[in-house]
Amino acid sequence: MKSTANLRVIESGILTSVYKQEIRQSIIEMKSSSLSSIKTSFLSQHEKLRSQTAAILQVSIFALALVFILF
Repeated sequence: MKSTANLRVIESGILTSVYKQEIRQSIIEMKSSSLSSIKTSFLSQHEKLRSQTAAILQVSIFALALVFILF
């Protein structure tokens, strides 16, 4: 009877370690996907900021050229 109790503990330990491995793998996959989404979001915001800056510069240069032409 004592050996049966030990086998149950060992079986439980094996199942637990397999479960832990699955959880670890799942966490690794979540981290990589979340890092990827953060990187994509950052690059998207950077592109928006860059295009807004370019538009502001174009408008200001146009305004300066218009001022120089009129005066």
